[in-house]
Amino acid sequence: MRIDRMFSRLGKRQRARNRRARHVLAAKMSGKGGAQEFSRRLGAILLLAGSLATAALVTSIGMDAILGALLYRNQDFTLRRFVIEPANKIGKGELVGASGVKLGQNLLQLSLDEIRRSIEKIPHVASVRVERHLPDTLYLWVEERRPVALLAPTPSAGMQLAQSMYYIDSRGFVLKPKPGEKLMALPVICGISSDEVVEGELTQHPDVKAALLFLRESLLATVRDGLDCSKIVLEGPGRFQVSTPRGGKIRFRTTDLSEQFARLSVIFEYAETKGQVVQTIDLTPDRNVPVTFLN
Repeated sequence: MRIDRMFSRLGKRQRARNRRARHVLAAKMSGKGGAQEFSRRLGAILLLAGSLATAALVTSIGMDAILGALLYRNQDFTLRRFVIEPANKIGKGELVGASGVKLGQNLLQLSLDEIRRSIEKIPHVASVRVERHLPDTLYLWVEERRPVALLAPTPSAGMQLAQSMYYIDSRGFVLKPKPGEKLMALPVICGISSDEVVEGELTQHPDVKAALLFLRESLLATVRDGLDCSKIVLEGPGRFQVSTPRGGKIRFRTTDLSEQFARLSVIFEYAETKGQVVQTIDLTPDRNVPVTFLN
């Protein structure tokens, strides 16, 4: 019995030693596999780093040469013509000259934003769109300022006007007519001092802005046929005067134009029913509008 127990104990000890040996072997094998995996990853990282370094070197040294040969020195992309739309009164030569671009330049090397900014310095240009039309065309879409009225400034005391008339567009941009140009037939805004008219800038004069608004809104008003808008006289802060087709005079406030058009409509209807002709109307009071008739 004791011998059996002794052999049993010896067997257990042997099996325990075998298990420890297997664990050590497994640990050694695992350590060896981890080292191989680490080496593999390190090699991949070094390879990637080398590739990036090579690409960076090629980019910094050779890319300019590649692009230069393929694009910037390629005769296929030589600028050979300008296309300007729509038709306008600004000469093609003036627009091309302002752009700073010349035929024969490489189309792909041009800065479109710089060209746009240069052309927009021309006072009569409202906006510009610049496009490359490959392989050889520079396209310019030019919006020209459209005058809606003439400004006739009053000279300051002791001063002589260098310019008696200016154009002004719907946004209030003041333009000088070209030398020798026949003036367009437009409404005339007068009564503004020459000191307050600055060529090539947006007007800041509130009464001039109100007159421009009046010209725009009067086209849609029901009383438009009873107004002669060929001349608007600024009479002072906050008011201006226009005529009727039969020589009457109507004074407006520079504010609340729609309300004044409504009042004017009532007065015109009354005059028509009575067979009378309006001589003067003063729409500046809030109530009790003064009206006189010719007959």
